[in-house]
Amino acid sequence: MYRCALFDIDNTLLVKKPTIAEMVYELAARENPALTMDEAEKAYAESELWQGQQIQKENETGVRMADEEYLENVTGIYRRALGLGEKACQSLTELFGRDYKKEYQLMPGAKELLGRLQAEGLSLGIVSNNHSGVRKVLAGMGLEGFFGCMVISEEVNLYKPYPRILQLACEKLGTAPGESVYMGDHPFDVLCAHSAGMAAAWLPANRFMEIPPFIGPPDYTISSLHEAAGVLLGEAYSRRT
Repeated sequence: MYRCALFDIDNTLLVKKPTIAEMVYELAARENPALTMDEAEKAYAESELWQGQQIQKENETGVRMADEEYLENVTGIYRRALGLGEKACQSLTELFGRDYKKEYQLMPGAKELLGRLQAEGLSLGIVSNNHSGVRKVLAGMGLEGFFGCMVISEEVNLYKPYPRILQLACEKLGTAPGESVYMGDHPFDVLCAHSAGMAAAWLPANRFMEIPPFIGPPDYTISSLHEAAGVLLGEAYSRRT
C-alpha cells in the first residue's frame, strides 16, 4: 500500500461543466450540423496532447510561447480536425482567450475515495497546473480538508510534466516518491509521475485519449474513482491496456 496519494484536479477530482469538448461541439455544430460529439472529443484529445508537449518543451527550454501563438495553435488543431471555417475558428479563439464561465462539479466518488484513503492513514495532496483561485473552488466543494498540501503551478512556478512539482509535494508531506502514487487524467501526468520516481494512476479524460509510446504505460489505468481506492490501497486490480 502507498503512504501518499497525490491528485490532479481537472477531470480527476473535479470536472468543468460544460466541458471544453462540449463547448467546441456546440460552436462547431452551428457551422457543420453533421458533426458528432465523438469528433469533438477526438479533437480535444489531440489538443490536450499538443498542450502537454508544448509545456514540456517550455520546461526544458525556459522559453514560454506567447499566449496569442499558443491560442492559434490550439484553435488550429480544432480547425484541421473538425474542418472549421474562419467564423467558427474566430469564435473558438474568443472562447479560449477569455475566462469563460464554467461550473465545477465533483467527479462521482471523489469524496468517498478521499475519505477512505484518509481513514486508512494515507497522506493526501494536490498537484495541479492551475491557478490560485482553484483553492477556493476546492474549499467550496468541501475537499480542502482532505489535503495536507496543495502545490499549484501558478504559485510555485513549476509546471507538469516537470517532475520537481511532484517531488515538492512529497517533501511537504514528509513522504518519498517511491512510496507515493499520482493520479491524473492527462498522458503527461503519467510522464510526470514516472519522472519523479512514483507510480502513475491514469484516469483518461475520454476514450480517445492515448498515451504516446515515448511516455510508456501507466502503472494503473482506471475507469472511475469508485475503483481507485482498491488500486491505491493495494487491493485487487486487473491491469488494462
